[in-house]
Amino acid sequence: MGDIIPIEPPGYEIPPPDIPATAPRFILEPWSSIVFASNAEWRIKKLLPRHGVAVIYGRSQSFKSYVALDLCAHVAAGLEWAGRSVDQGPVVYIAAEGANGLRKRKAGWADAHPEIADDLQFFLVSAAPNLGTEAGDLAGLIASIEAAGVAPAVIVLDTLAQSLGAGDENGIGMIAFVSNATALANRFGALVIAVHHSGLGDDKRTRGHSSLLGAVDAQILCEREPGAMSTMLTLQKLKDEESSISLRADLRRVVVGADEDGDDVSTLVIDRIEDAAPKAETAAARAKTVPAAQRLLMSCVIDAIDDDGKTFRPFGASGPVVRGVDDKRVRERLYCRIAETAEPGEDAERLAERQRKAFNRSIAEAIKAQRVIAAERDGRRFLWLP
Repeated sequence: MGDIIPIEPPGYEIPPPDIPATAPRFILEPWSSIVFASNAEWRIKKLLPRHGVAVIYGRSQSFKSYVALDLCAHVAAGLEWAGRSVDQGPVVYIAAEGANGLRKRKAGWADAHPEIADDLQFFLVSAAPNLGTEAGDLAGLIASIEAAGVAPAVIVLDTLAQSLGAGDENGIGMIAFVSNATALANRFGALVIAVHHSGLGDDKRTRGHSSLLGAVDAQILCEREPGAMSTMLTLQKLKDEESSISLRADLRRVVVGADEDGDDVSTLVIDRIEDAAPKAETAAARAKTVPAAQRLLMSCVIDAIDDDGKTFRPFGASGPVVRGVDDKRVRERLYCRIAETAEPGEDAERLAERQRKAFNRSIAEAIKAQRVIAAERDGRRFLWLP
């Protein structure tokens, strides 16, 4: 007896998928409609983009919050900043660390700019949102801004550390923050600026997980000499543009009131900002700042990305797209370039263990120096360039 073949009843058709009658989430733009608006690229010309995530950071008392307030007030007022044109727009300033300090600085700024009307589209949020976990305050923050009828051009998170909730800035908490800050920027088509601290033991890098450097579109370092009433601003990163801008911001003290004893209450304001000539640095000098072993490692990283790199989003669906490579591919190239042999009395297993430890130390040094960025993906460590 042969196999029984089921016969479909007359008129049988596979039912179409149940597609909801809502607007599609993923829009396919044809080539002819993919247009770049060159007049809508900058919030502050050649310094801060209109959209994305930026960070202003430095050591404690490096005047980074004064700088953030000053540039945001200029954006709200539509005033040039540091001699650069500004695209005016509303600002939401989240003073997660010391709202009273922001209130006093605002009074100082208004006193220093009496020509500016008192109706700036500048809004203060005193509560600290939790953006360091997936189930944090992102949705609530968006809802609060929209309920106020504000379409912000700039959103400031001052400071990043106080906006992490219970998240770990050296691990998953920073990764969640990057994803949430990017989602916040995408929701409003805005620039999200995080005010942050420099790394412990390294004043020229941001504190915490390296995912922050890979995600930001612009990064500005504030450096203040002890006792100086000025801070040096260095544009360390600006996507798709040169990041060689150096500025000096000078501050002055202004009296904004009197206390109950009649004593003056004062604060600082940015008095002027001028271009500062960056230190001359020759190619030979730059090469000497990178140890030979690190130069060899970076050559292997670049070659591995070129040959075996993959494009992906390391920090969630709304995060930036990067091209990275499994560190196994970098290690293979490095071992081939070194062609290291076993030492006397060293078997193959001990040689492999020694090579593995040396490779991991080199990668750790490169990550600390911000020459590469690393993140786990599918149980493997991927590397990419900032």
